[in-house]
Amino acid sequence: MSAAARSTVRLPVRVTDCFLLAHDDFMQRTRQGRHVTQSLIELDRVPDIEKVRAGLMRLVQKHPRLVARLRRDWRTLLPFWEVPTPPARGLPLGLWREGGAPGSLVGAVEIEGVMDRLERAMAEPLAEEGIDFKARLDVIELRDGRAIVALSWSHLLIDGKGAELLLAELGRLCDGVDLPCDVKEPPPVVLPWNEKLKRTKAAVAHLENLAKIGAPSISGPRPRAGRGHYWNLTLSPEDSTRMTQRVEGMVGSLFPMAFYVACTARAHDRVFRHRGVQPRGYVASVPVQTRKRGARGPLFHNHVSIFFFCAQRAQLGTIEACATAMKQQFADMMRARLDESFLAVLDMMMRLPSWLFMRVVRWQFKGEIASFYHSHTGVFAPELLEFAGGRVTNAYHFPCFAVPPGTGLFFCERGGRVNITLAWREGVLSGEERRLMIGQAMEDLFGEPRPELLHGL
Repeated sequence: MSAAARSTVRLPVRVTDCFLLAHDDFMQRTRQGRHVTQSLIELDRVPDIEKVRAGLMRLVQKHPRLVARLRRDWRTLLPFWEVPTPPARGLPLGLWREGGAPGSLVGAVEIEGVMDRLERAMAEPLAEEGIDFKARLDVIELRDGRAIVALSWSHLLIDGKGAELLLAELGRLCDGVDLPCDVKEPPPVVLPWNEKLKRTKAAVAHLENLAKIGAPSISGPRPRAGRGHYWNLTLSPEDSTRMTQRVEGMVGSLFPMAFYVACTARAHDRVFRHRGVQPRGYVASVPVQTRKRGARGPLFHNHVSIFFFCAQRAQLGTIEACATAMKQQFADMMRARLDESFLAVLDMMMRLPSWLFMRVVRWQFKGEIASFYHSHTGVFAPELLEFAGGRVTNAYHFPCFAVPPGTGLFFCERGGRVNITLAWREGVLSGEERRLMIGQAMEDLFGEPRPELLHGL
């Protein structure tokens, strides 16, 4: 065995990562870039860049999976991560400053627009100098002396909560604090083939019923190239409390997901109705998380399974009716253990080439993938209070996805304030349609129109 072979380690790909692999491959084949998402923290000042550089170096040395290559075993056809000995350098780092900034960020390149720079960072390759980095960091100095730290990461390896944990881990390493953060994942459930097939039946039946409704998206089924765009709103503490109380009053504190899925469905329906179209309903996939609350890991642990929600035309009339229907669906899926059944379906599809995997998904929904994407990731890294000398004042995600579906509405919390992010691919939503979508969402979230919150759309 050669020295190069001895220096690599094989790690299995999680079952649901295969969908993310197919999605990434689909984006590449249709000239939509890669499935790279961004997690951002806002600081009250420019961070200590020397600490950041040292932290990025320590991060790669401690977690070499950040430079892993994705392979597929020719005998089993199963994908796996080939993890090499980490290189003697840290993750890529970009330094930028907004025009008119004080200039505290030494070596920064001046940019015209902050959002433009963030969107471009997500479209740029993560690989650098022949190394397959799975993340990069960009620091932007703002005019008022504050800073934005943006972690762009490959969804093949990390999910939203994992990115938050990774930022918290980087923050510790910037300060020279090295604490254990990986939690061992449970061993995979090994079942006989006939038992696997039996377990898939509930999910297959559910998907067949959903296919009768369809998954119409605002973008339509035809893939097309175009950059991702974002709009983020941070609610005041008062509005955040008011909104949370309304959500809990409608669906309870245990099932807030039901309200947010309903809100997102009705927001998209408002745009469809504006276009003179009223589909039979909408289908959306929502990830299932199983990390223990408060745990420092695992960092590299994509969604364990998926729930599929369907909002039908008869349920879309009011937010109350739609939220009640989504809550019932959630209870029914939990009762039928559909998360485990979907996991079995994905396990059966793991050996499919990525192009064939996505073809199967799109065939079932007549060229679509989902009507929209949505998630509520909860409180964003509450343990991350400071980062390389700067106090964290806000945090949120900019998710990335393909056309179709081309749009998504996302929620998270930080410091008692709710962040709402609208994401859309270029050419999918007009300015008027964005205002209609967010206007409908605000009306559902607060029980009344809130036009003053639509600035910047």
